[in-house]
Amino acid sequence: MATSQATDYSIDQWDELVKQGQRLTKSETSAQFQLGDIALTLVPVAPDGKRPPMKAYKLLANYANEIGQDPERFEEYRNVSAAWPKNERNKQVCWTVHSILAPHPDRFTLIDEPPVDRRTRERHWTCDAARRVRGWKTDVPETTEEKLRAVEDLLDDEQEAAEAVERVMRRPAVVRRVAEKQQVRETFNRAQTERIREAHSTARQRPEIRRLDEEAEVYTVLGLCQSFARGIGKALPGLHLAELSDDAKESIREGLERVTAAVEWTEHVLQTGQTDMDEALQRLIAGET
Repeated sequence: MATSQATDYSIDQWDELVKQGQRLTKSETSAQFQLGDIALTLVPVAPDGKRPPMKAYKLLANYANEIGQDPERFEEYRNVSAAWPKNERNKQVCWTVHSILAPHPDRFTLIDEPPVDRRTRERHWTCDAARRVRGWKTDVPETTEEKLRAVEDLLDDEQEAAEAVERVMRRPAVVRRVAEKQQVRETFNRAQTERIREAHSTARQRPEIRRLDEEAEVYTVLGLCQSFARGIGKALPGLHLAELSDDAKESIREGLERVTAAVEWTEHVLQTGQTDMDEALQRLIAGET
């Protein structure tokens, strides 16, 4: 025997229950619109769009309580009835769909042009279809975007989202598809680079690492000083600087001036920690002046 999506019912039984539900829905929709029309009779919509006075809301609330209705729900009935004049309502469409579409500027056209149901391939309005028109979250996601939104809502916790991504990335086909997206690769690379930078920064705060860094920096500067001093010490005894021409001596003095500037700048960095130099000093040390 053929069955419906509800496994305990045959197709005929299911169809009969659907028809019964549709009849009840139409009856409920009619009652909801009738209640809204009564609310409009009690407090008509102002032509200028102004809100009713407070005593009008009190009147609606008192009436709602008298008939056993929730005042806020009764006010909603009124607003929906106001948005849907009687000649614009579609008796084949439930009140909830009318309610969802009520603020839409093209509601009168939309209500008579139902979308195609993705499951039945028939044209009719559902609450989710109306929510989809409004750009709202649907109860049963169907499109890719709706499914992704639902997943994002479920995984609002960062830790859970990370674990979900990790599990999905165990699927080779998913990994290949993700790797094809340049934006994803760039985002991952930036995150990885930042993580490495943070790890290095954290490591450098450890005492043993700081000592190693300090020693390396000292050795670097001392090595440069030693190279210059050793070079001068070896070269000068064999030179005849006093016998040089004035122009030659001036050239050497310019070189010494650059060395002096470099030494003074090094002392400045030792005292202040500031390694920037002005343009003139930069040109001088580079020998561009």
